[in-house]
Amino acid sequence: MSIEVRIADARDRKALKEFYSREGMDFQTLATRLSPSASGMAKETMVVIGVSSNVVVAALRLDISQDPSLGKIGFVQHFEIEDELEKTDLGLKMLSKVVEIAEERNLSCLDALISQDRKDVIKLFQDSTFDEHHKEVLLRRMFKTRLF
Repeated sequence: MSIEVRIADARDRKALKEFYSREGMDFQTLATRLSPSASGMAKETMVVIGVSSNVVVAALRLDISQDPSLGKIGFVQHFEIEDELEKTDLGLKMLSKVVEIAEERNLSCLDALISQDRKDVIKLFQDSTFDEHHKEVLLRRMFKTRLF
């Protein structure tokens, strides 16, 4: 199976919707959600995809923004790979493409915030020479949903 890794364009939108739907996510929500990076609004957003026979089999979102203390930084999120391809080198190829983009755009760093239960994805980033910077704890207090 030949898989091309590249930046998505407008023609890939339908295939991206279908891919994220298969992964149990809504692409429209992912595409409009703000990046959780500390620097705020992204100046540039792109989606890197793995495509085989016009079907998206892997995708991630890369936001580029300006941090006052670091300069231009990239933030990787929503990284998903088709289950049957998770044990291949596709994940490394995807991250290699992100690193290539980061070098072309002269970024000072790349960040990724990953849930602790995604050990396979964490290992993939570590294999691509990402270092754990710090751990975060998400605290939430839930309330009943309101009718109005």
